[in-house]
Amino acid sequence: MSNQNNTLDKILHYELRPWLPQNSIDDVFASKFRSLKEYTPQLPLQFEIDFYRPFNNKTKYYSRLILNSVKADFEKLYYTIDEDRNENLIRYYLNDTLNKRIKTRLKDLGRLIKVKDYVLTYINPKNTYYQLDQNHKSNTFIMQFLKLAYIQLYLEVQEAFIDWVDDVLITEDFYTQLLNEPIPEKLPIKKLQVIEVVPEPIKKPKPKQPSKPIQFNSFTYKQYNTSPHKLGDLWDSLKLNNFISTDTPLATFKKVFSGTEINTPVVWTGNISELYYFVKCIHGDLKLVEGLKQKQWEVTCICFVDENGEPFDRSKFRSLKRPKLTGDKIDNIVNLLK
Repeated sequence: MSNQNNTLDKILHYELRPWLPQNSIDDVFASKFRSLKEYTPQLPLQFEIDFYRPFNNKTKYYSRLILNSVKADFEKLYYTIDEDRNENLIRYYLNDTLNKRIKTRLKDLGRLIKVKDYVLTYINPKNTYYQLDQNHKSNTFIMQFLKLAYIQLYLEVQEAFIDWVDDVLITEDFYTQLLNEPIPEKLPIKKLQVIEVVPEPIKKPKPKQPSKPIQFNSFTYKQYNTSPHKLGDLWDSLKLNNFISTDTPLATFKKVFSGTEINTPVVWTGNISELYYFVKCIHGDLKLVEGLKQKQWEVTCICFVDENGEPFDRSKFRSLKRPKLTGDKIDNIVNLLK
């Protein structure tokens, strides 16, 4: 996360600096913008930048480039940590990303904005003052937008790993502690009211309590560490055949087979008989997951909800049979885990 090949860092310190001669002609960015597709992450972001609209080819290109980088940076870090939840690794990445990289970049950016006079006055469309130097105006927009992008990335990471962050920052803190700027009357970053499934925060493990009966939180796929790609194939196939919601994030789905606590259950869009047979295959017949000591239906109700978001009735599973119409299809899907 903290290498100079990162796009945001290239814009601040390296070859993508907008004031460099090769990045100063607006016309060259028209084709670049058309070929730069908007990045759609698997993990929806929880914050949004509220800023002025781009006004030429250069600012349009850099805006999309910056937003794409925020999404990709956050997603890469989240999946890296989610794949190997080691306490030392989590603390290393958070310190490297939040403290060493983003806080340092924001301090650098605050100084650069003052030195180069990239103040918001020049790009405020309501200001009657007209900046004759259009390239300076474009550069001002880009660096001010970059500043917000670093703040958003920090907030996204902090939100996802909130239990691991000792010093939680709010938006105002970035202005007073890192940028040495007055706090805006209207904050340019807001938290979204997210309706769809969002990436669940990766929490600190709770200390084990002695003398308590074993509690199963989810299924534990026996090849979780050795063949994680098989869970990706299963995820694809279940979505393709309309057994789980098509907007289920891969991280949420893999959690069901990790043996760890479930915060966000998977939406099962098939019927209850199909869910029964799916669990019977992976747990009872093929033993692809660790044994749950007769608690497989309790775990099923923890890991899955119906398409209305309601929990299944555990007592109904014991009387169900193999679905005649889709049984063979489920057999083929489950075989992906072998």
